[in-house]
Amino acid sequence: MFAIAPYLVEVKDGNKQSQDLWNFFHKNNLHDVLTNYYKGNLDKYQPSTNDPKRMFMVSKIFTGSAQSVSGIYQTGQFGYESEIYSTGKKKVTHIRMKDEADMVPFYFSFYFNKDPNAAQRERGLLLLGRFNTLGVRGITIPHLQQHFSQRFNNFSLSIERVVPKVVMETLLKNGSLKNIRLIKKSIPKDIADVLSMRDRDQVQEIELIIRSKRKSKFDDINWALNAISNNSQPSQILTIPSFAHDNVKLDIVLEGRKRTLNIGRPGAISSNMELDLQPGPNGHPIPKEWLAEADEIAGNIMSSWGIKGQSWKSSL
Repeated sequence: MFAIAPYLVEVKDGNKQSQDLWNFFHKNNLHDVLTNYYKGNLDKYQPSTNDPKRMFMVSKIFTGSAQSVSGIYQTGQFGYESEIYSTGKKKVTHIRMKDEADMVPFYFSFYFNKDPNAAQRERGLLLLGRFNTLGVRGITIPHLQQHFSQRFNNFSLSIERVVPKVVMETLLKNGSLKNIRLIKKSIPKDIADVLSMRDRDQVQEIELIIRSKRKSKFDDINWALNAISNNSQPSQILTIPSFAHDNVKLDIVLEGRKRTLNIGRPGAISSNMELDLQPGPNGHPIPKEWLAEADEIAGNIMSSWGIKGQSWKSSL
């Protein structure tokens, strides 16, 4: 349900040369630039730069840390009517009008390092929250980039996807592989025969889980690294004749937290990391828990870049 999408953040001059994020254009630093941008846009509803029928706003800015900037975006789409059905009252309770948008919250957090090597300080990290299949990069970030370019002539703010394979390989090498999950979208006949016709329609997917023993792990990860490197089809990664699976996911524990990697989508491997979080009362992640997950992921990704000794404890 919840995931995090990582992005590489760089400031580039007119010659596309990366700059020290703590010292560019007359000693500006990106931490303060972003802090001022988000404070200036707090509680302001505005259309997306890429899609005028999508609204967004910065609804919350967290305290973060001296090396991070965090908060909550809200985004929604308008331009059509729809009925709002209450599953509790079992009836339609509201007609959403064309000029109304349901604003869904998405967390974000920027991270910057203070490595002694100036070249390492040229790289920052943005972690954007995702909800089911929804993300906010295309709705929100172009506005930030446009603001940056207008403020700093001949400079640009580059925000690009972190290479998925690097993220996956880092988690596999540094974490503990606990479960291998084979996923099938269609229901095998022997299982379908057990279920009623009505219940069959409620099945989303079938999973076969190869689980390690308690307090143990799978040591051989070469097959998984090869699958990622070769963009292997699910059936080429693992083969079980009686279970023709459509996807393969790996559950990895790193520093006490579970991460789920989806390696069974050749040609579409994503760097998104699923989060093992329970929803709060509003159905969305609890802010303190999301930030803790994001802080740890930031440390892991920075480490994969060769930036050591960096850690964050962002505050609300």
